[in-house]
Amino acid sequence: MLKQLLSQHFHSLEQTHLLHALETLGSDQIEAFWQQAQPLNLSLLTEQRKLLNMDKTPILSTPLKAPGLLGSKNCKRLGCQLINQGKVGCIVLAGGDGSRLNWKGPKGTFPICKKSLFQRLCEGIKKKQSLGHCLQIAIMTSLSNRIETENFFRKNHFFGLNSAQVQFFSQTSLPFLDEKGNWCLEAPGKIAEGPNGNGDVLDGFFTSKIADLWRSLQIEYVHVIPIDNPLADPLDPELTGYTVESGLSVALKVVARESSQENMGVVAQKKEGISIIEYSEISSEKYKEFLFCNVNIFCFCLSDLQSLYCHVKLPLHLARKKMNLLSFSQTKQISCFIWKYEKFLFDVLEHLPRSATLLYPRHLTYAPLKELSDLENVEKALIAYEKLEP
Repeated sequence: MLKQLLSQHFHSLEQTHLLHALETLGSDQIEAFWQQAQPLNLSLLTEQRKLLNMDKTPILSTPLKAPGLLGSKNCKRLGCQLINQGKVGCIVLAGGDGSRLNWKGPKGTFPICKKSLFQRLCEGIKKKQSLGHCLQIAIMTSLSNRIETENFFRKNHFFGLNSAQVQFFSQTSLPFLDEKGNWCLEAPGKIAEGPNGNGDVLDGFFTSKIADLWRSLQIEYVHVIPIDNPLADPLDPELTGYTVESGLSVALKVVARESSQENMGVVAQKKEGISIIEYSEISSEKYKEFLFCNVNIFCFCLSDLQSLYCHVKLPLHLARKKMNLLSFSQTKQISCFIWKYEKFLFDVLEHLPRSATLLYPRHLTYAPLKELSDLENVEKALIAYEKLEP
């Protein structure tokens, strides 16, 4: 029955090549294939192909010249007050795996200086709980690492936090397109796909019960941080206070650009507020004009973020990557280029006029762990940072 449904489904989408080796699959594999296939529709394929064939338009944005500066005692005091009152929560972007680190498992389980990234996160939360308030964190996983992430927290007793403080939700995935603009197979009965970017945090958070819980706890401001930056403060008092005192919908941390070779989004100035341009979507010559880079650390006003989510659909971005796909002629995997589609959280800035930046020294806020070659530098940065902590 499911084989017939799969055949009808992919015939209607003119993607019958995905039925390759269907007869070799067991019942459990067919069930998993059907579950993966059901959300795929012509509307999605059309949207992906449209982006693939879209002409690139030149970037005409004005570089940000004057970010906000650190050092406001009043902002820090205000932020501490709100955190101590339990009015600030943290969402952690942890959908990545450790494959580029030669690590089997979620990236958050990767150890650095003898502690996993998740342990460092939880210890950072515990330090903010001096007045006894149970501060809330929500961890966005991928569909593939959700169970392993939750089990890791349970096994380690939530690293000293109360289990009621920690919630989990999953981002969804999007299928990749091959060079011809078709969906493709990673293996028989398994469509090649990947997490659809950190912009999916809005769908995942607001369609879960977590958003309702946080509102009931009177949480008013939300930090969003990536798990692969161990210097990311999960609840930064000054960033919080800056957001509130300035009447912003969102504030984000930026650092000064160090070279024109960095793969970092750059910050542009709008008539009202700011925007981010992804490094892959700007020419190298234009990139040199920008002075400040995005580190993906945000503080949002929760009510403003909710209002935006109800009315705005974030766009997809395109990236060309290499991965192993099923070769139909040889029935084995071969290395091929594919097109990956992602939503980026920074696109909300286009719809939030009350947005601004706060400039941080790089050594205090940014040491990303993307691949194994980063490890030595990240460890040095972390050790130096910990020596500076009071």
